[in-house]
Amino acid sequence: MSSSDPYRKFRVANFPQTELDSYLPADGVEVKFLDGCNRSCVFCVNEDHIGKRLNPLDADKFVESLFGWIDDPGEQEKPEAIYGTGGEPLMALDLVEKVFRPVAERGLTTRLVTNGTLLDENRVARLVDIGLSGVKVTYNTADDERLAALMRGSKDGDAARILGNIALAKAAGLWVFVRIGMGQHNYEEVVSLYWTLRDLGVDVVQIKPWIPSGLAARNQKELSLSPPRLFNAFTAIAEALHDDIESGEGPEVTVSCYPPARNLGFTVKDCANIAKIYCEPCGHALVCNFADEYLGSWYPEDGGLLSCVERRRELYPAMVDDHGIASCPARLNWTSPKPVQSPAPDRSEEHTSELQSHHD
Repeated sequence: MSSSDPYRKFRVANFPQTELDSYLPADGVEVKFLDGCNRSCVFCVNEDHIGKRLNPLDADKFVESLFGWIDDPGEQEKPEAIYGTGGEPLMALDLVEKVFRPVAERGLTTRLVTNGTLLDENRVARLVDIGLSGVKVTYNTADDERLAALMRGSKDGDAARILGNIALAKAAGLWVFVRIGMGQHNYEEVVSLYWTLRDLGVDVVQIKPWIPSGLAARNQKELSLSPPRLFNAFTAIAEALHDDIESGEGPEVTVSCYPPARNLGFTVKDCANIAKIYCEPCGHALVCNFADEYLGSWYPEDGGLLSCVERRRELYPAMVDDHGIASCPARLNWTSPKPVQSPAPDRSEEHTSELQSHHD
């Protein structure tokens, strides 16, 4: 499904926000291009570390699975947007091109998630040529020492480098969505970060509390604010940004995965990935990369994304409440998560079974 507005899926007004227990069709896919990254963030939900092209996506297989869904005449639910993530997908631009060029030619919206350190002029130009609609850049601090504590392996000047690369992407005509992950390290800096990004003309600023999943779960004590401190931090931000938000002249502001912020006047997307299917290189399809709700294998030989859409419909009533995926660890920031309904298979067990079958 394509739209006359190529940025419709990015606009805050079009986010699924709350009262999510009424069924929402799947209208997007997020695909992980690789596990390798050029940095090692202590908050990484995917538990990726510095490395080369670890576990790269089979791009041809993914495109086959995706188009099998899109082209199926009997399936009414269709993706409108395809999102790419990692690891750091800019380390695998050949895979990004294999997926996003044919997708863009079909008229679908495309966006790449990046830490921003590799988003230089040459890569931006290539992304524009591929037909990318926008980028989502993580920008958590303007302070290099603070960045070094959050992003292991960061280099001197990375904070300014990321900001400069955001400006390059915006100047090239890409829709620029910036995510600020908020916690103990930077909650007092969020307002100044917003003003800096406003001056660059970015389109959307998302404020998202750290979700204790992956490495962020291991490092929760040093990363996350307690629920009372978190609400107080959002209260202070709401007061400081009130005029900016009311005027509508700066970037749109959204809060994800934290419904209490709605009481402070923020536009809140209760569940950031409620309408997506998240695809890992190993074949797992999940509701998102934070929660462990498993939708099956996206590999074409296992039924592909088409079967994952069907499985999502079956599971939706059991795994979703008003605020989204009920088992998501994001709930720890304001309530308690419920048990996982459909846990993903253990990868190590799958690998052991594969080795055993080959041996037999």
